Amino acid sequence: MVKDILREIKAKWFQFIAIVTITALGVGFFAGIRVTGYDMRTTADRYMETSEALDFEYRNTLGIDQQMLDELSAIVDGNAVGVYDTDAFIGISQGDAVVHVVELNDSTARDLTLIEGRMPTQKNEVVVDSMFKERSNFQIGGKVQLKSNDIFEASDLTIVGYVQSNLYMNLERGSTTIGSGNVSGFIYAQDLDKKVDVFTSARFNLNPEADVSVQRQAVIDQEQSLIKNRFDRLSAPIIEELEAAQETLNAENETAVTEINKAKQDLAAAKETLDAAYIDLNAGLNTMAQGLGTQTVTGSLQDKLDALVRITDGKVNIDVKQLTDGIAQIDANLSVIEATEAELNTGIAQVETKKADAIALLANPTLTDEEKAALEASIVQFDASLVELNSQKDQLLAQKAEAIAMKQELESKLAEANAGIDSLRSSQGTLQAGITQYNAGMATYEHGVQSLETKTTEVAAAINDAQRKIDNGYTELESKNNGKQFVLERKDVLIGYNEFYQDSDRIEAIGQVFPLIFFGVAILVTLSTISRMIDESRSQIGVYKALGYSWIYASMKFVGFAFFSWFIGSVLGIIFGFYLIPTLIYDAYRIMYQTPPLVPEIVWSYAWQPLLVSFISSVGIAFVKAAKVSREGTANLLRPPMPKAGNRMLLERVTPVWSRLSFLYKVSLRNLFRNKTRFMMTLIGIGGCAGLLITGIGIRHSIYSIVDKQFDTINKYDGMIMHDGASDFGDVSFTATLDVTSEFVDVAGTNSQLFVVEDFEKLPEFVSMQTRRNQEPIPLKNDTVVITEKLAILEGLSIGDPFTLQQNDIDYTFTVGGITENYVLHYVYMSDETYESVTGKTIHPNLTLFNTDADHTMLSEKILANDNVYSVQYMDVMQETYRESMGNFDIVVYVIVGAAFALELIVLLNLITMNMSERKKELATLKVLGFYPKELSTYIMRENIILTFISVMGGIIFGFILHRYVVLSAELDAIMFNRELQWSSIIIATLITFIISVVTNLVMSRRANDVNMSEALKTFDN
Repeated sequence: MVKDILREIKAKWFQFIAIVTITALGVGFFAGIRVTGYDMRTTADRYMETSEALDFEYRNTLGIDQQMLDELSAIVDGNAVGVYDTDAFIGISQGDAVVHVVELNDSTARDLTLIEGRMPTQKNEVVVDSMFKERSNFQIGGKVQLKSNDIFEASDLTIVGYVQSNLYMNLERGSTTIGSGNVSGFIYAQDLDKKVDVFTSARFNLNPEADVSVQRQAVIDQEQSLIKNRFDRLSAPIIEELEAAQETLNAENETAVTEINKAKQDLAAAKETLDAAYIDLNAGLNTMAQGLGTQTVTGSLQDKLDALVRITDGKVNIDVKQLTDGIAQIDANLSVIEATEAELNTGIAQVETKKADAIALLANPTLTDEEKAALEASIVQFDASLVELNSQKDQLLAQKAEAIAMKQELESKLAEANAGIDSLRSSQGTLQAGITQYNAGMATYEHGVQSLETKTTEVAAAINDAQRKIDNGYTELESKNNGKQFVLERKDVLIGYNEFYQDSDRIEAIGQVFPLIFFGVAILVTLSTISRMIDESRSQIGVYKALGYSWIYASMKFVGFAFFSWFIGSVLGIIFGFYLIPTLIYDAYRIMYQTPPLVPEIVWSYAWQPLLVSFISSVGIAFVKAAKVSREGTANLLRPPMPKAGNRMLLERVTPVWSRLSFLYKVSLRNLFRNKTRFMMTLIGIGGCAGLLITGIGIRHSIYSIVDKQFDTINKYDGMIMHDGASDFGDVSFTATLDVTSEFVDVAGTNSQLFVVEDFEKLPEFVSMQTRRNQEPIPLKNDTVVITEKLAILEGLSIGDPFTLQQNDIDYTFTVGGITENYVLHYVYMSDETYESVTGKTIHPNLTLFNTDADHTMLSEKILANDNVYSVQYMDVMQETYRESMGNFDIVVYVIVGAAFALELIVLLNLITMNMSERKKELATLKVLGFYPKELSTYIMRENIILTFISVMGGIIFGFILHRYVVLSAELDAIMFNRELQWSSIIIATLITFIISVVTNLVMSRRANDVNMSEALKTFDN
């Protein structure tokens, strides 16, 4: 039987090789893609274990002293090791660079793999990141200057080696809050001078049998105790200082209060003296006012005095003027009297002269009587005139005496008035001196009061300032009492760890779907091949039965054939799937990661399924089919099976078309549909492979295109700044900014990023708000929120649906107002009004989106100079990071396309070979009829090309369905792939399929001309 099986294998070596190849491809591809992610994670985990990488890390905002380290060791079985590390500047050839500085100890030394040189043994010796070997002029034995920082003193370090660290799984070195925001590398130094006496972190390297999650949770559970104890130790000396400062302040306050009270008493006594002086001065002014005969004057003392002076001046002016005017008038009258007196005296003298002349004339004897009488009459008249004139003179003298007396009286009054004025002026001067003295005293008093108030204010301000500092000290302590601890898992500490595992998950997600379809096609082809081979060997089974062998023995030949092909194919598939494919994919990813070579192994949990299914589809089907055929009668088996009756095609009923076809085309079309099994298997085989090619090529576009869509079309901003609420970044050049309150929240179990925007209408300028299918803008409303599409799909949400958002363990209900296109991560967008109305909280922006034309490096330095800024991220950097991450997936696509290509080639070769084997008699007949070799080849190729065309059409439909299914199945929760299948993918896959078909037909058409006519046309008795 074994010889017979080997003879059958030799006779049908092509079918045997085809089954072996298809089985190897099916098993290998099915297991290989699926196990790659597992192998990647296993290799990374083994690397972490063998390099004794930290299991988890502890940090807190208070620092870690030795007592806390002891407490941590007690919690985690004595495995806590304190570490000093920080980000700092060092000098390189291109200028200053930011590096992560770690002080070497037994724990941190486990991070390192020495690449060149030696490890540090002396103070200030350092090993540097091996990446610096290409980036800088560092040389072993050279110096590097460590700049001053928060943890370590500035110092010159001696380079003794290059290393790799297991804390860095990819080429990224992390972000920081200094410099440009990016870390350029790392250095590990020996015995650095430190500015602090507390560790920055504590590491835990657990025993292999320890449960990391349990130990980590134990540390988390002790947070309050750890923080409280650390706070008590941290605050004890500070509290002592604050209490001493409070005592000093209280003593100084008491001294100041005593001095101020004494000054107040002195001022009060001075005020009493001033008040008494005021009363006396006011009384004097009132007396003066009474003396002036005026009413009491209101106002200040000076105002009163000035008013009385004005009144006095007025009264003095009036009285003196009246007296002066009276005297002047009397003087004028006296002048008139004296003038009149002089005139009277002159008149009297004239009259007396005239009288004397008349008397003298009267003595003249010559006078006549008449003349004497006239003279006598004149004398009488003169006497009368003298009497009159003397009388007037007497009156005038009396008036003169009266005027003189009156003048003397007025002059006496004027003298009295002047004496009164002098007395009043003297009193006013005395009052003025008193008022001046009072005002000076009052000014001194007010200055004293003001000085006292100023001093009191200054003392109070100084005391309040000192008290505020003391209170701030207590407040700061209280805030530190709310210090937080961070118990970081290995994936949170190791840079690139999450990306590496996400890549492995992404590959495994593809492996859950795509290989299954691939394997399905392989199984169908294998099943068809085995079934056809057994049908072709009916007569051999009849011979076995005629020779007396049982149906079981007769079946074993074909079961053995199938078993050997399955076994060899499975072994090759296991090697191909568990060693070649994972290594090929992993090595492509290693370009971006610093990980050890893959350690492939056969994982039976991934192997048993394809092995079992392939066994059933080949060996199992062979046994069932052979058993079924073997149980037929021997005579029936020795006779050829009756040919199937032909049926008219539907196309034959379309006379205008059918009548215009040539004979050979009619024959080809009849042959296509005559054997429906062969037609369906060809359709499934070629169409399935075409669909696999379409899916493989299309999924690359679906993955790649989301990077540009997300960061060029959806995210319209250049970068974002994480800060503590300060939106003033100094002299920084932005073309546009948008302040956002951002926080990670839980939406029905899905971690999402909340964006609360004050200027909600401005959001579309920074983030595209549109639907994915028709690119329609989404209206922004204050009473609803906008969520991203993948989040809506995961939670089954549509527009108008309420959903629960959990923030700080509190649930809030919002309504979906729009579902926007988005591919990376999940976002919830809402206005500040919506947020505040639902939560009752006030927003505090902590994220600023910005656009800028400035150089990113210079811009980062300016932004990070602000103490309130935590970090800066640029979209182009994130875009490139995602693009590189997605680029790693190329090798997976190439493997998929290559495997689909190989499967299609094998399927075509196998189907064409079996087709020719089944139709040897037909081909021999055509040769007998005189068909030339070229015509015979064309006869066969025409059918295959038509079949290929029909299969490709079906494959396109299948490709559409499979592509969408694979995309939906392979998506990670935080990423949505592009659901659109590009026509370019269809065209490329179609061309590949046709090229394979044409080339295969050209190669296999030669076999049609090698058909032995006499052998093929032999007849058997029926």
